[in-house]
Amino acid sequence: MSRRACRRCGAVVTSGAGHLIRTTVFENGERMPILVDARSGLPLFDPCIFACTEIRPRTGSAATVEQALRGVQVLLAFVDDRQIDVAQRIATGRFLDLCELDELVTVVHLPLSTAATSKRSLASMQNRPAVVNLDRVRKRAPKQAEEVTVAISTVAIRLYYAGCYLQWLGHRAAKQVCASLEQKNDYMERLAQFLDQLRARTPNARSQSTRMGLTAEQKAELVRLTDPACPDNPWAGNFVRDRNRLIVLWGLGTGLRRGELLGLRIRLLDFRRNMASIMRRPDDKSDPRKYQPNAKTFERVIGISEELAFLTHQHIVEHRTRVRGARKHDFLFVAERTGRPLSLAGFSKVFRSLREQHQVVGHALTAHVLRHTWNEDFSDIADQAGLSPEDELRARNHAMGWSDLSKTADQYLRRRTHRLATEASRRIQHAVIGSGCQGTEHAQVEDRR
Repeated sequence: MSRRACRRCGAVVTSGAGHLIRTTVFENGERMPILVDARSGLPLFDPCIFACTEIRPRTGSAATVEQALRGVQVLLAFVDDRQIDVAQRIATGRFLDLCELDELVTVVHLPLSTAATSKRSLASMQNRPAVVNLDRVRKRAPKQAEEVTVAISTVAIRLYYAGCYLQWLGHRAAKQVCASLEQKNDYMERLAQFLDQLRARTPNARSQSTRMGLTAEQKAELVRLTDPACPDNPWAGNFVRDRNRLIVLWGLGTGLRRGELLGLRIRLLDFRRNMASIMRRPDDKSDPRKYQPNAKTFERVIGISEELAFLTHQHIVEHRTRVRGARKHDFLFVAERTGRPLSLAGFSKVFRSLREQHQVVGHALTAHVLRHTWNEDFSDIADQAGLSPEDELRARNHAMGWSDLSKTADQYLRRRTHRLATEASRRIQHAVIGSGCQGTEHAQVEDRR
């Protein structure tokens, strides 16, 4: 799959397997990805209606709509290559057979540029003569490169939105092809069984992640390195040093995602009460960035310490105001040369510099690692304060922007969970064999006497 910009309108185009995802920018500044036919350039009716009625109203984010359309794009590439009539399958309630479903899951693991050709390659291999000279084949066969596959998280997202699209088609078809309530119930039951089969084949992306927060030593070293007065600081210039220190301190102190950090606005910072408002603003007209960062979770108001508020205010007054172009907007973090809001690429470069020049802070250091670190620190403080599990869960979910019923916190507490499990295991071992060891030591002492 490749990304390019349209020469006529500047829209971002994601291409692959006969279909294009073209992001259209309207006059009011809103961005809307649409799935179009690669040959005619015309939008595909069903995927566009699905995106406009199902995805867009729930999230409002163009990035989420594009992500959903990529799942639909892979599904359409699969059915087109295998000449599967989706409309006919949906109308009859047959959907995909188990063998087709397994093949879809296999294809989803491949890059979109090669997914549509996977069956053709398989068919050509099957049509080869059964009797061949093995020595000749070995001589002329080129060395095959390792098969390129996408990340497990990408596979899970593709299958999720492919299932959402098929579910949407099924619900719409049930109203058209079912003449009675009994037929509709039977149809919906078959649809539910098919979706369950698809979900059973969808990998759990979260279980594959091994990301953990920083250790106490790594966190102390990170704070030391980002101090503008530190001789080992990897950046040059007072503005960049002060801005990057502030980015790290905000990440460690609040656990905000990178989209939330880049979306911080000065007018939403209350320095009297030391509070910060985290807002969701998809397709913000005042944001000139091509790829706009945005809050992924719920809007909320969080507290900031007096020290962080002081350093933030000092950065605004002494450093940010001196950058040309920074007064045209109120985003907190800006680029040094242009004063424009700091881009996602520029933000990632901050942590890449730390990883490359100071590996002691962790070879996988990212802004999200700071989010994991905050959650582990929060657990320690909650234990010291004696918070009940219910109060701790509610406070954590509010700070992170998660729903009250969210279980996402489990993914951010791997180090703490490992430590508690290790301590519990040692206590069990001590309870089981501790007394026996003491008896053995006492017997050894008696023998010596």
